[in-house]
Amino acid sequence: MTNSNLSTLLSVGLLTGLLFASGCDGGADGKVTLSLPHVLPSEHPVSKAILKFAEEVATRSEGKIVVKVFDGGTLGSEQELVDNVSSGTNDMTKVSTAVLETKTELAKVYSLPYLFRDGEHMWKVLDGDVGKELLDMAVDKGLKGICYFDSGTRSFYTKAKNLDSPADLSGLKIRVQKSEAMENLMATLGALPQQISYGELFTAMDTGVVDGAENNIPSYYTSSHYKVANHYTFDEHVAVPDILVMSLETWDRLDDGQRKIVLEAAEVAKNFQRELWAKVRQEYIAKMEAAGVKFTRPDKTSFVEKTAKIYDTFKGSKVMQYVDRIRAVK
Repeated sequence: MTNSNLSTLLSVGLLTGLLFASGCDGGADGKVTLSLPHVLPSEHPVSKAILKFAEEVATRSEGKIVVKVFDGGTLGSEQELVDNVSSGTNDMTKVSTAVLETKTELAKVYSLPYLFRDGEHMWKVLDGDVGKELLDMAVDKGLKGICYFDSGTRSFYTKAKNLDSPADLSGLKIRVQKSEAMENLMATLGALPQQISYGELFTAMDTGVVDGAENNIPSYYTSSHYKVANHYTFDEHVAVPDILVMSLETWDRLDDGQRKIVLEAAEVAKNFQRELWAKVRQEYIAKMEAAGVKFTRPDKTSFVEKTAKIYDTFKGSKVMQYVDRIRAVK
């Protein structure tokens, strides 16, 4: 048995014990142990940022708060993990805001197409008043938002061809997250949306169950999806951030000093991840080009025009109020 496999086995065993504690585990010695499972592989920049968060928490608390990280989706899908945090079974997880739609309608804000003008605009929103408000958009479902992680822009990748316009998507079976907004987006573009768990997607593309998927560059690379779907089209239809969330039950059990440590550590991890994301994104593109991946950058005008009508369905809603505020950020 390799050290890696042994570590995973021990981690799973430890988490099994934590699950019975239903939330943060406060020992007799005053230590607090927080469980943080997530679905991303260890080499993913968000995964590395989560480890940075755990390190910062341990350092700042002088070892009195321990964050146990379990990566790779070995303990469930993203939907299962966020459900566990919502119920208080686990303490924390990383979740895409698209998946948060199962908890709150407001999460659809971030899944709307071509919402942000560029990366600078996105971070002004996320770091500003609107972003801070939306961090807690599912607090009534037991989810306390801690910080955002950069998840870049999502684009299509397919097995057979690049996509010059929405017409090229017609009839293609495209995997999407468990998100009503993303399903609607795919259907509007002419694709056939398919909900498949992230861990099963490689096989689904390899065997032809789906024709392709959509995601950001680091996820495309670290999942090895480029090996079975080597046509990547930079249409950049959405920029859906990741959120680090904590069970509200756990948050309420922490004292003010412990909460301060968690938030300060998250701020460090967020900044670390943003820098790392920009660096590895270019590295991954270069490696995949060398491996034969075909990257194209189509004129996005037809994609923008095709999806504009999606906003009409939100007229008069709270979602649209946030859209208007986001668009007003300069």
